[in-house]
Amino acid sequence: MKISKRLAGWVEASARTCMAHWLLIVGSLLVFASVTLKWMYFAFSRHPSGIELPLLRKMELVPHFSVLSYGVVGIAVLVIALVLLWRSATYLALCAVTVLVAMWLAVPCRLAFSQPSLLRRLTTETRELSVIRDFTKTYLPTDFGPTEKYNRFDIENLWDRFLAGCSFLGLGWYCFGAGSLLIGIYVTARLRPEERISAPVLAAIPTGVVIITLVPALIGQYYFNAACVAQAEGAKKEAITCYRRAMWFDRWRAEDVNAYAAIGELETLSVSSNDSPEKHISKAREFNEASEYDLAIFELARAAEWGGPAGLVARRESARTRVEYGIALYRGGGIGAAVTQWQQALVEDPLQHHAVGFFVARGNYDIGRYEAALGAINDVLNRTDDRPTRANAYSIAGDCYVKLGHDAEARNSYNHSLKEQMLVNFWAMSRLTGN
Repeated sequence: MKISKRLAGWVEASARTCMAHWLLIVGSLLVFASVTLKWMYFAFSRHPSGIELPLLRKMELVPHFSVLSYGVVGIAVLVIALVLLWRSATYLALCAVTVLVAMWLAVPCRLAFSQPSLLRRLTTETRELSVIRDFTKTYLPTDFGPTEKYNRFDIENLWDRFLAGCSFLGLGWYCFGAGSLLIGIYVTARLRPEERISAPVLAAIPTGVVIITLVPALIGQYYFNAACVAQAEGAKKEAITCYRRAMWFDRWRAEDVNAYAAIGELETLSVSSNDSPEKHISKAREFNEASEYDLAIFELARAAEWGGPAGLVARRESARTRVEYGIALYRGGGIGAAVTQWQQALVEDPLQHHAVGFFVARGNYDIGRYEAALGAINDVLNRTDDRPTRANAYSIAGDCYVKLGHDAEARNSYNHSLKEQMLVNFWAMSRLTGN
């Protein structure tokens, strides 16, 4: 009887506590849970969680645990806020919660305005989905693949870039923001009247984060628009100047091959005798449009020799051109030459490994390099979360093991393929059934 009364007392006390502090409890649980959830979704690459998304440095090809990640720093700030609340330092606790809100807003702002390479990689991987799906349906045996709708992003202005960046944010980011806002509401309600008057001043922290990341991009967008207008009016020198200023202020423009190609075209039209990497990039664009890939790669190599930002852009564009060239060679039966182009593309731009590695694996299989194909497959499996790609990779691995006479490993690979994709995976299913 005493135990039941004591248990009833504990339940009643717990219920009163939950009713009084439910905003704090739910918000804290959301913030803690967000650390293990995915914050950003890629088409091919592994999706980073809260403890894998760096707060300061750039994210690597394969996400790893980072001490200064959004999740780790967020938990540290939340613990500080809870300690301050326990010690009745409510206003200081609200300051800590405001930092959480600022971190939450920083993710889409950094993605859209201060980390152009990451946003470009996200949008490029999404475009490559259709390429690799078409490749598998055309050149791989009895693989129907999934029926998907591919997103197309217009990222020429700041608002479109922001919307594109937000579209890749995952459940972890939403949980982190919802939890931070719930805790903020709870802490604000506990402030004394004199503290509530000065509380809106703390909004300067998240506002400052947005301004710091947005202003350079706004200036860059202004000069880019001015460059387009000047180019349309035939003011070549003014257009070149505005393009270069846009690239100086906005890192997105500094990594945009279209801007370099536009400058190169303007320099050519102005009959300038000086050589420049922009001229080579513009000429490479013309060769690429004419499907003269080897000449385009040659011009991009000459641009890359200049080094600097233009050289990096030229190398990335050369890698993309080599991928197109390899697919064209593969379709024409030049499989060995296609593999060579794809392997060189990986050297010039390792970030393409998620998709190009799959092409390399298939090409090596077709020319009998089964061990090399298995090595490429392992790299693909270590880097991608895309289930159809993983299923097809396991099927290629199974085919390689069959050729090598390793029947047990082949069956295991086909079983893994079916686990990744069951309903439309006739490739692995036919191999396992002997058809």
